[in-house]
Amino acid sequence: MIATKIALTGPKKDLNPDRPKRILSLDGGGIRGIVAAEVLLAIETLILDQNKGWNCLADYFDLIGGNSTGALIAASLAKGLRVREILDLYKNFGREMFTPNWFFGRLRAKYNPGPLERKLQEVLGANTLFGSDEIKTFLTIVTKNTVTQTDWFFVNHPNNKNFDRNSSIPLWKIVRASSAAPTFFPPYSFQVDRKSYDFVDGAMSMYNNPAFRLFLEAVIEAYGINWEAKSERLLMISVGNGFSQEGIEPPGTVKEYNLIDWANYAVQTLMEDANVQQNQLMKIISKMPKPESVNREMIKAHLPLLTDLKSFKNKDLSTNNQGDESLELLTYHRYTTEFSKERFAELDLGDIDPKKVASIDCVDQIDALSAIGKAIAKEQVDLADFVGFLAR
Repeated sequence: MIATKIALTGPKKDLNPDRPKRILSLDGGGIRGIVAAEVLLAIETLILDQNKGWNCLADYFDLIGGNSTGALIAASLAKGLRVREILDLYKNFGREMFTPNWFFGRLRAKYNPGPLERKLQEVLGANTLFGSDEIKTFLTIVTKNTVTQTDWFFVNHPNNKNFDRNSSIPLWKIVRASSAAPTFFPPYSFQVDRKSYDFVDGAMSMYNNPAFRLFLEAVIEAYGINWEAKSERLLMISVGNGFSQEGIEPPGTVKEYNLIDWANYAVQTLMEDANVQQNQLMKIISKMPKPESVNREMIKAHLPLLTDLKSFKNKDLSTNNQGDESLELLTYHRYTTEFSKERFAELDLGDIDPKKVASIDCVDQIDALSAIGKAIAKEQVDLADFVGFLAR
């Protein structure tokens, strides 16, 4: 019998071309994904209450993207899972997914990837392909290809130039690749167009927070989606897992660091730097009605708040073909918080130690992470953030 290739077309999402589009961006952060999941639960509750025809966030958002733990959440949402199911996954199986490696295995990675891989196949489907119409909305997953030394963005939109070669890859394998944080999980390999590549966590790039890249994927014509870039036509909700700018104290401590210490530090600090950089870019190009969470990140990173953007935006370089002297190319809302004693006190979380929840593998802090996410949601998520973007 001659095998026939299954034609894959991506999600059959019924897009109303006349309504504004909605994007959801999800940061990486390991077990800290619980923070984002709690925020998403609040968003889901608000959104589904607005239209009984929506059954999950995949029905509302037109494009969902993420890196690492954000890729797991994004893929789960895109498959139609409700947020409560994702929260239960983290809370009930978080420790199992971070199963310590055996002694010699720890020379390569801290954790055994087997439990994570089995859980990904269970949740996402062992045979669900990236181009399958089982995926209910458009999806972008961030990875780092170590063979080509480039960032790879897997996009399931049929107009994407790489859709044909990526569509037959099992979804769970792409998520596993995105979750391969160096020192924590080993790299993951699979074939793309009959050639084998090795992948690591997209956090090894400037896209641990993928917001800016998702914007580009959505509006740059050459990337295939080609949505309209205007603040009243494009909404992005960006959900972080908290950020920390805590230094290494007391002075002199780093002189005792070994190679493993520095490797872990490199992963953490690159994630934090990426978040700041991406949000700085988003602040420049976006209409941001509530900039407080982004401002806090900039202050902690000792960066200018960019409060006087009007004069910058009115420069000739920002004038587009319509004569609109504005860089408000989308509406942007960012939900996250700093991990610090002062900030936790403001959120009535004074009993949580910021240092204990800072690591991406703090599986002993699941309840604390849940409390942080709920506090962020209560403080920051508001139905007003979605006004103008509630048409079905």
